[in-house]
Amino acid sequence: MPGPLFNLAAYLGAIIAYNAGYFPLVGTVLAWIGLFAPGVILMFALLPFWTYFRKWHIYRAALPGMNSASVGLILAAVFNMTIDVYVISPFPTSTLVIGLFAFVAVDQFLIFEPFVVLGGIGLGLLAWGADLR
Repeated sequence: MPGPLFNLAAYLGAIIAYNAGYFPLVGTVLAWIGLFAPGVILMFALLPFWTYFRKWHIYRAALPGMNSASVGLILAAVFNMTIDVYVISPFPTSTLVIGLFAFVAVDQFLIFEPFVVLGGIGLGLLAWGADLR
C-alpha cells in the first residue's frame, strides 16, 4: 500500500466497518478502493487521448510552467514541514542539521536512502544522548 494516506484510509475503513457490525476487511477494502479508484479511473479515461493531447501546442507550451509549479509546491511543503519540525522539536538545531545532512547525503553523494534514514536515527540518538539543544 503506497503511503500513509492509503494506510489511514484502510484503518478508518476497518474501524467504521467493525463499529457498523461488518467484517473489518470489508471496510478496509472499500475505503482503499474509494481512495485509489478515482485516480486510476481518471488515468485510464485519459490514456486513449494521450497521444493527441501530447501533440497540442498549448500543452507543450504550458508543460514547463506546470513542472515549475509542481516543484514550487513541493518545495513550499518541504519548507513548511521544516519550520513545523523546528518549532516542535526538543532539539531544534540538531534536528535541522540532521535534516540538512540527510538531504546532502541523498542529493549530492547519492547514498541509498534507507542507509540515510538509519544514519539519521543514529545521529538523532547521539544528539539526544549528548543533550544537544
